[in-house]
Amino acid sequence: MGKKGCTPRDCTLFCWKMAVKVREIKNWLETRFPPRWAESWDHIGLQTGNPEQWVERMGISLEATPQSVSWAIQNNLQLILCHHPLFFTPIVSLETSREPGRTAAQLIKADLALLVAHTNLDAAPEGVSTALARRLGLGNLRPLEKRLEEKVKVVVFIPSGYEETITEALGRLESGRIGPYRLCTFKCRGEGTFIPEEGSHPFQGETGRLQRVSEWRLEILTDKAGVGELIKTIRLVHPYEEMAYDVYPVENPSAQVGIGRVGEFVPPIPGEELLRRLKVAAEAPQLKISGEIPPKVQKIAVCGGSAGSVIPAALSAGAEVLVCGEIGYHPIVSNQGYGVTFIEIGHYHSEKWMIPMLAEMLRESGRIEGWGIEVFENRETGDPYSHFF
Repeated sequence: MGKKGCTPRDCTLFCWKMAVKVREIKNWLETRFPPRWAESWDHIGLQTGNPEQWVERMGISLEATPQSVSWAIQNNLQLILCHHPLFFTPIVSLETSREPGRTAAQLIKADLALLVAHTNLDAAPEGVSTALARRLGLGNLRPLEKRLEEKVKVVVFIPSGYEETITEALGRLESGRIGPYRLCTFKCRGEGTFIPEEGSHPFQGETGRLQRVSEWRLEILTDKAGVGELIKTIRLVHPYEEMAYDVYPVENPSAQVGIGRVGEFVPPIPGEELLRRLKVAAEAPQLKISGEIPPKVQKIAVCGGSAGSVIPAALSAGAEVLVCGEIGYHPIVSNQGYGVTFIEIGHYHSEKWMIPMLAEMLRESGRIEGWGIEVFENRETGDPYSHFF
């Protein structure tokens, strides 16, 4: 398969993955920012375009607007990856004189695919709030408002002598991940019994006689969506004809997934230094502050975008300051006097740092996968506010 009008040499380069299909980038995105992390009301994924379309040049923008789509067209892009969905609510009309029909028409006419990662990117360990927190120099980051994990615990019973074979097989999967640790398992010894019946082919023992076998009980966590692959992997190397295993639901809060981040300055920094970092490192054109700026600040809560709902979590975390895009008048009034200083830096300026973060992730994956795509960053056309006095 080659491009229209390309030379034989161009076709060769193209076929050797100098381009990638939209669906491959969508799969990449959903692997790192699973749709299950998104809120139930959200609308993410491929919103316009053909999943089989080839992509050689793509861009990342906070949202799809007439300005950002024009930027994509000027740069000859085939795909634009945005944080905010173009379609937030069910669509009954795509009138092209107003939004979202106007932008949708631009995308379709330009044969430009639109891929969206919204609240799944908000909740991700390497997501919107993490990008802002790192920009400020915060360390020891953890979720501000933790999510319950959709995980299960798989328990499998293994005859002695085969436990290392199965552990080695598990090491090729992402199962058993707890925070920054992988292949986390627990095992203990026990005794298993069984009576092989006619027609069976036991790994050991004789038909009709009770067998007592020294076994290991091995436990490992996995994502609910990945349990089938985990069982299949174990079964391929398990010696028993009928493998015994159990699957239990687990409802632990995630150590990494959740809205917002709380982190620390080590050592603490002067309050005035925090303001300087917000103006310089986060490029905030203005700061709206409710409360007193502490002389020294150490524990900071950060939330990209709207943060009214995470105020209770910031209070529970013992944050001295909550930095965010916006909160709103009434949530601030309702939570005055609790010892937390609120700083709004603007929705766009709190979230735009996901653009270079995602771009670098895509470039690195492109190098590893041999995609050869160019990734462009749109940090100029995203803020709807153009003047501050």
